Amino acid sequence: MKLMSGFTTVAMTVLLLTSTACSGSSNNATDNATLMSSVRSPLLSDPPPLDPDTFYQPEGLLIMTSAYQGLLRYQPESTTIEGLLATKWAVSPDGLTYTFTLRDDVKFSDGTPFDSAAAKASFQRRIDMAAGPAYMLADVKDMQTPDPTTFVVTLTKPVAPFLDYLASPYGPLMTSPTAVAQHSTNGDHASAWLAAHTAGTGPYELTEAVPADHYTMTATKDHWGGAPQITSVVMPVVNASAVQRLQLDQGQLDMILHGLSKGDYEAVAASPNSEVLQQNALVKSLVMLNPDSKVFGPLPARAALSGALDQTALTEKVFGKQGSPSTQFYPTGMLPDGAVPDKHAYEPSKLAEIGAKGGDVKIGYPTGDSSLQDLANQIQVILQGAGLTATVQDFPLAQFFALPEHPEQRPDLLLASFNPDAAHPDTWSRIYQYTDAPVNLQGCSAPAADQLLDAGSAEPDQAKSRALYVDAAKAYRDSLCWVNLSDLHNSVATRKGYSNWQSQPAWMWDTDFSTLKYQG
Repeated sequence: MKLMSGFTTVAMTVLLLTSTACSGSSNNATDNATLMSSVRSPLLSDPPPLDPDTFYQPEGLLIMTSAYQGLLRYQPESTTIEGLLATKWAVSPDGLTYTFTLRDDVKFSDGTPFDSAAAKASFQRRIDMAAGPAYMLADVKDMQTPDPTTFVVTLTKPVAPFLDYLASPYGPLMTSPTAVAQHSTNGDHASAWLAAHTAGTGPYELTEAVPADHYTMTATKDHWGGAPQITSVVMPVVNASAVQRLQLDQGQLDMILHGLSKGDYEAVAASPNSEVLQQNALVKSLVMLNPDSKVFGPLPARAALSGALDQTALTEKVFGKQGSPSTQFYPTGMLPDGAVPDKHAYEPSKLAEIGAKGGDVKIGYPTGDSSLQDLANQIQVILQGAGLTATVQDFPLAQFFALPEHPEQRPDLLLASFNPDAAHPDTWSRIYQYTDAPVNLQGCSAPAADQLLDAGSAEPDQAKSRALYVDAAKAYRDSLCWVNLSDLHNSVATRKGYSNWQSQPAWMWDTDFSTLKYQG
């Protein structure tokens, strides 16, 4: 959900110390053995504290999803929910009670067993920590553990996206109660220790955390899912994407999970030793309109802008193969295909009518995002061609996300690339579009859509709930507060030889290292 920017330090030493697989200094058998056991994939910056119940950023999410697991997950390359630590579940007709049957062969990385008591303790820790992702359990009323493999959760009211919350990478993750008790200090629920250690049921555990240098994950011993071929993942902190690209070319990195430019990806794809993989993702690039804009505040002017933005041309120029023109209001897979199509006919003449009256327009984008900077420049040309005076301004991330508190700083148009917390429409609109939503950065409002969203969330009948969400999406779309341009992919730049890639579209900048295979 959050946008990240690069910093300024480059870590090189760890690459030389951890592997010589690609240096050309050792024989092929040794090279292949090293590559089979270790992967080197960079971070653009140090992640925030790695506490599973407070972590809420994309940079470093691969550590969370490798070391921790939830009760549910999305099937690879899909938005369909399946069991992970829960083998099955049942929901009461009133939508209030969820009964989970848990796996009985799971241990935490510290060797202690996972059971219903551990699940309850993990849910309770999420609630007690009261950090950003705690909202997913805000309506939990009661939790029961009738036996070690049965976990019962009762809500105060129906919450339609509740199962999606549990499948989300930001949802409640199972954490060893023993480790929490052993490492708690002054009632902190072991938060200080978990900032740089892990205690989950995932296939890897964090074994090194050296800020501004590198992080290392090592395969968990006797993991319930079996031993992975990749036994360690080294994550050097390399703050410049250009340096990452150079290190991939030189064999010092094995894969880059995000952050390269369109030109970089094209160069990687053209190299005989590397390739680019495009994975499904729930990410949209869009324009947010300021309802107080003197030019684009009125609805007809918003419609004129929408009609003047050629999605296909802009997507190709800015994102290339890393994106495709938006065809549906929500990211693909969150509602049935075609349920809420984008109404986006290309009609530039209407913007010319607006521009004939003149006016100044400021276009904002988050500092450090080169693709959105390019998009801002492209839109600036379009507006100037229509007769408007357009300027471009970058917004540092602190200022970017503080715009709801400082409405006087809002530009006329604000560009962003967003993803939801989970593959449910509620986790898109309630974060980005609902009145007073935390990331409704421009403050545009569609009250009728908000009412439909609330009704959809409270409706226990799945079909009726889905119909209400469709109606809500149409109302948000027709407000033209948000103009979609592109659906973006997770683009992975990687050395050739790796296969069996698996990812979940709600997880940004990530891959499942435990499924990877290497054939040199």
